[in-house]
Amino acid sequence: MRTLLAALLLAAAPAFGATPDAVRRGDLTIRVRVTGTVVPEDVFRLKSTIDGRVESVLTGSDTWRGADQPLAFLAHRELAAMIDARGSQSESVMEDRWQHVYRPTPIRCPDTCYVLRVFVRPKSWLRPQSLMFEAASKLKMIARVRPEDVPLVHDGQTLTFWPVGDPSRRMTGRVARFRVDVPGVHETPGGSFTLYLSPTRSMPPGTMWEGEIVPRVEHDVLMVPTAALIQSGGEVYLPVRVSTGVTTPELTQITAGVPDKREILVLDDAQLHGAKRHVQEVDRAALRVLERQQQAVQPAAPAGDQSTPAPVDDTGYGGQDPYGDQ
Repeated sequence: MRTLLAALLLAAAPAFGATPDAVRRGDLTIRVRVTGTVVPEDVFRLKSTIDGRVESVLTGSDTWRGADQPLAFLAHRELAAMIDARGSQSESVMEDRWQHVYRPTPIRCPDTCYVLRVFVRPKSWLRPQSLMFEAASKLKMIARVRPEDVPLVHDGQTLTFWPVGDPSRRMTGRVARFRVDVPGVHETPGGSFTLYLSPTRSMPPGTMWEGEIVPRVEHDVLMVPTAALIQSGGEVYLPVRVSTGVTTPELTQITAGVPDKREILVLDDAQLHGAKRHVQEVDRAALRVLERQQQAVQPAAPAGDQSTPAPVDDTGYGGQDPYGDQ
């Protein structure tokens, strides 16, 4: 008879019931899952420096621009008026003629920046200090690490991450500025780190993302599903399949599956979570054979014999009255 050892039922995974599995050999990879959001850093605003008109807007929101890439061009009021009154002359000819006097003013970020919002449109008139763009010097990812994973994370580790809405878009980076939360300050103490984005590796601010760190890989090891293990009294036990023989309400013979003196864990009924104990089974076929054998050795009464059986003599006098007439 093949059965699960009753002392080691799968109480570790009650929500899924008892699921057979096997010990196997292979590579065991430790994976740390992290989550987070993208936020801008060093946000600033670009404003008009002259009284004039927006001649062109060269970017939109949620874009990166280098320091040598203008976001827009402003034309002085005088140049804008000449362009409007140029008659049959083309705008480019007019600009070329007057640009040495009224050179269009480029609007640029002081360094590489991420444009968050655009407040102007082409051909709109502006006064000095009118708001044109909002941008950020940097974009960074704020990552959250679960408390149980804090000992596995440190600066310099490779992080693979992707937007929650687009898991196929995989990017990589390095963990930086990892710190452990202060107990009592955070509701769920864990850890956090930051990773700065770039024009070639970017996500818009507010993007929810997921990531994975692989801190360790063990090669060619024996392993089992973690849900199969049961911990009790500081020891860990594994449910294994065994072969059984004779069973009584107190003890069961084990014919194969575990060696002598192997420590086991006996669970009480509350820890079984719906699993069945191994109980003594009645061999009904053997009982029927035994009944037939017992019936075969008992003499059968002759057919039709309805006589009353003679009374049993238990007096010891051969059935005669010792005090009767002689």
